Amino acid sequence: MATRILAVRRTEHGPERVHARVDDLKELLEDPEVVVWVDLDSQGDESQRILAEIFEFHPLLIEDAFADATTPKIEDFGDYLYLIVHGLSDADPSGDGEVHTADLDLFLGPGYLITHYRLPFKAVTKIRDRVEKHPSHLAKGPAVIAHQIIDVLVDEYLPMMEKLDQEVDHIEERILADSSPDLLEHIFRMKHSLQRIRRVGLHQKALLLSLAEGKYPLIPEAVRPFFRDVYDHMVRVTDLNEVYRDLMDGSLDAYLGVQSHKLNEVMRVLTIFSTVMLPLTFITGLYGMNFDELPYMHQQWGFGGAVFIMVAVAVSMIFFFKRRRWL
Repeated sequence: MATRILAVRRTEHGPERVHARVDDLKELLEDPEVVVWVDLDSQGDESQRILAEIFEFHPLLIEDAFADATTPKIEDFGDYLYLIVHGLSDADPSGDGEVHTADLDLFLGPGYLITHYRLPFKAVTKIRDRVEKHPSHLAKGPAVIAHQIIDVLVDEYLPMMEKLDQEVDHIEERILADSSPDLLEHIFRMKHSLQRIRRVGLHQKALLLSLAEGKYPLIPEAVRPFFRDVYDHMVRVTDLNEVYRDLMDGSLDAYLGVQSHKLNEVMRVLTIFSTVMLPLTFITGLYGMNFDELPYMHQQWGFGGAVFIMVAVAVSMIFFFKRRRWL
C-alpha cells in the first residue's frame, strides 16, 4: 500500500512533470497552473491525514470514503465534487463465485483529483501508468482523468456480462439434462450477482447522466460528451442485466417445474403400487383373522385359490391402468 502523487505544471513550452511529496501538496494546490492526482490505495493514517489536514474535507465525508459504500452517488460541495463509483475489483475477498463490485472514491477539484479505494482496480492502474508515461494527459485537467478512469471501469463490465450470458445458456441446458441440487445453488448465485449489478447500475446510470448533462461546473463542457458515451455503455450493461434477470427467473421456474414433474412421476408410481396392493392386502387380512369357520379355509385348493385370485386382481388392475394411460 502506498500514496502516489502525480503532478504536472502547465507552461508555455507544454506540460512539465513535477516530482512531489505529500509535504509539497499544499504548495502545489496554490499554483493554478499545477494539476495534481493523489492516488490513495490504503485506509491508513497517511490517507487520513491527507484528506483531513491537507485538503480539509469534512469529517463525515472522510468517514464515507473509508466505509464500504453499497451504491454509487455524487455530492456537490461547490469547490469540489465527491463521487463514489462501483467497478469490478482485481480481488474477490469473498471467494463465493458470485459477482461483487467494489467502491472507488473520487474527489474532484478545480486543480486536483484524489482516488481512494480499499481493493485494487485495473482501471486506476491503467490510467496511472498512462499518465506516468505521458504527463500531458494529466495536464488536460482532473475531469479528463476522472472520465478516463470511470470509462475503463464501466467498459470492464461488458466482458463480464458476456461471461454471464454463457453461464445463463449453460444453466438452461443443464435444467433438462441434469437438474441436480447444485444447479439450484448455481441459479441463486447468478440471481444474487445480477441483483447486485442491477442495484449498482441504476445508481451509476443516474450519476453518469448528471455528469453528462452539465449540472456541475467542475465538469468542463468539452468533457461532458465523453461522460455521455460512458453513460451509454452503462445503459447497455443494465439492459443486458435485465434480460439475464428475466432469463434466470424463467430458468428458476423451469427448474422447479422439472422437479415438480419428477416428483409427480414418483408419486404416480407409488400410488399405483399402493392401489394394486390394497385389494391384495384386504384378502390376506381377511383370511388372517382368528376364526375357525372361514369359507374355503379347510379346502385343499384354498391357499392356491386365494393366490390365484390375488394375482388375477393385480393383473386386471395393471391392465386397467394401462388402458387409461396411467401407467
